[in-house]
Amino acid sequence: MFEPVLLTLVGAVVLAGAVYDVATLTIPNWISLVLLALFPAVALAAGLTWAEAGIHVAVGFAALLAGIGLFAAGLIGGGDAKLFAAVALYVGAGGFGQYVFAVALAGGALALLLMAARRLALFVDVERLKSLKHLVMSGAGIPYGIAIAAGGLIVLPATRLFAASSF
Repeated sequence: MFEPVLLTLVGAVVLAGAVYDVATLTIPNWISLVLLALFPAVALAAGLTWAEAGIHVAVGFAALLAGIGLFAAGLIGGGDAKLFAAVALYVGAGGFGQYVFAVALAGGALALLLMAARRLALFVDVERLKSLKHLVMSGAGIPYGIAIAAGGLIVLPATRLFAASSF
C-alpha cells in the first residue's frame, strides 16, 4: 500500500527535474538528492534483496561516472548528469539499455523541436515570448532534463521496482 505512494513521488520528482530544466536551464541538486534518498524506501517496499539493491546502486554509480565524464567534456550539464544517474538507480541493470535508448530518442526529438522553434523565433518578436525566450534564442542550451525524465518515465513502469507495485 505504501509503495504506490513512493513510486508516485519518484515520478513527481523526476517530472520536477524536467520542469526546472525548462524554466531555468538548470536542475537543482535537491532533485537528485530526493531521488537518492527515496531509493532505500522504494527498494525495501519492492522487496529487493541486498544483492539486487547493490546492483541498482552500482548502475546508478556507473551512470554518474559516465555523466561526470560527459560533463567534464562539456557535452552535458552537471544537473543532467546527476538526474540521469539518479533515475538510473531506479532502472537498474535490466532496464538500463532501454533507458539509455529512450533518453536518446527523447533527446533527439527535443533537439529537433528546439531547432524548429529557434528557426521560427527568427520571424517572431522573441521579446513577447518572455517565458520561452531563454529556450528559443540562438545559442541557448537544451533542457535535456526533459529527455531524461521522458526516458525514465517510459522505462520505469516496466522495471522490477515498479512492476512489483500494487498500482
